[in-house]
Amino acid sequence: MQARIILATLAVVFLLAAAMRWMRNARRTDPATRTWLLIALIFATVAAWLQWHTS
Repeated sequence: MQARIILATLAVVFLLAAAMRWMRNARRTDPATRTWLLIALIFATVAAWLQWHTS
């Protein structure tokens, strides 16, 4: 499996984890929610970069 697909999948998984944490905390952000979102953003950025810069 290609790295860009794995990283994009991981980005979705971390985004879902952040959404679940956010909903469980009465729709308030906390440090853990922001961390999940940050990790999702990093994985999505790397996956996008790999998509555009590799064939």
